[in-house]
Amino acid sequence: MARTRLYFVTDLHGSSKCFRKFINAGPIYKADVMILGGDVAGKAIQSIIRGPNGSWTCSFIGTTYTITSDAELTELERLISDHGYYPYRAEPGELEAREADGTLDQLFVELMVERLTGWLNLADERLRPLGKPLYFMLGNDDPLELAGLLDRAPWGTHDEGKVVWLDDEHEMISWGYSNITPWHSHREQTEEQLTASMNEMAGRLSHPERAVLNVHVPPYGTQLDEAPKLDENLRVQALLGQVQFAAVGSTAVREFELGHQPLLGLHGHIHEASGIRRLGRTVVINPGSDYSTGALNGALITLDKDKVSAHQLVRG
Repeated sequence: MARTRLYFVTDLHGSSKCFRKFINAGPIYKADVMILGGDVAGKAIQSIIRGPNGSWTCSFIGTTYTITSDAELTELERLISDHGYYPYRAEPGELEAREADGTLDQLFVELMVERLTGWLNLADERLRPLGKPLYFMLGNDDPLELAGLLDRAPWGTHDEGKVVWLDDEHEMISWGYSNITPWHSHREQTEEQLTASMNEMAGRLSHPERAVLNVHVPPYGTQLDEAPKLDENLRVQALLGQVQFAAVGSTAVREFELGHQPLLGLHGHIHEASGIRRLGRTVVINPGSDYSTGALNGALITLDKDKVSAHQLVRG
């Protein structure tokens, strides 16, 4: 009988510190299989502006930096990268000019590709010698241009849309799209489209009752999907000074898990909603994300042949 320990993290959003922790923690936790959920790309470029006499200036997270040495510049770029942003050494007015001429998005994608390439090379360097299996995919916030990079990764498997075997008994299907969001992100589907995507993959499973469903968006109404409530202007709603929350997960994912009852559902997308719940026999997990602080949230799950025998949330 197969017993397999999974280590699952998600929503790193460009944080190099979190990715380094993920790569290092898998072997420490004695994980048999490592799974990186969607949303690998960061959300913003952070400019570092060239000044006179070889100096650089930058305002980042409430602090203004004036840099006069290469060592300081490198240290600042690492700090920015660890928070999930993309440091960019710019001439005065360069980013504004790029925005005006329509080339800023192209630069953004180039920086994403550079960061993700470095991550994949690090995974190859650290995990290949151990023979440690690694699976990854994009999320709703990741541009499609990154998909080919995952396909060509030197180590690991781009698992989206595929049936992959985690061991001799357990298969996994993966899908990184979310339901429709107010932000109209890169990769979204209607609930009907999500249902069709999951059902197509499920039809290729040999043992659906022992399968893992790795879908970026969590099931609706499970507390794994509670996010701050927004008004029509996308402003967070509060009552008596307390932020109001609402369920924003996928009804399609909920119905799929209740209908098919896989062993395990792995989810992310809603950073604030970390937890473990059940939908019938299916254990559903969202480890949450604190990527901007450099803290790595994850989940360790042990699969026996026909059950989840252990599960816990971990943080480091």
